[in-house]
Amino acid sequence: MTYLIDTSALVRVMRDQVDEAWLELTRRGLVTICEPTLIECLTVAPAERYGETEQMLLDTHPWVPVPDDVWDIVASMRRELAKHSVHQALSVADYLIAATAVKRGLTVLHEDRDFETASRFVPMLQQQRISELPPADAS
Repeated sequence: MTYLIDTSALVRVMRDQVDEAWLELTRRGLVTICEPTLIECLTVAPAERYGETEQMLLDTHPWVPVPDDVWDIVASMRRELAKHSVHQALSVADYLIAATAVKRGLTVLHEDRDFETASRFVPMLQQQRISELPPADAS
């Protein structure tokens, strides 16, 4: 199983607040990153360490490009969530991460109940909290 990390999980990894099993999956290249997470994380990076922080994140997590048709996927997800009155659960960045994960067949790795909510109504959206241990078949 390969994961697409959300900022809520990435912050915990960077603070070393996760189980060693997640760090091992990260070392093995099974925890990827995309532009929305990178942007969110770098907004709090000090200007003098911006490039260094960006390179560290890219060296640590394989890159997953946001798909060209991401807005079509986002629109579909947004409409489905609106049918259940939970369309406000995800931020724009979260929608982009979720749509990228769906399109690329990845599981969103997060610590944010909004992805759990969204996955109840968008069955193609696979998600996993980083505060829980990885499934036995994750490796």
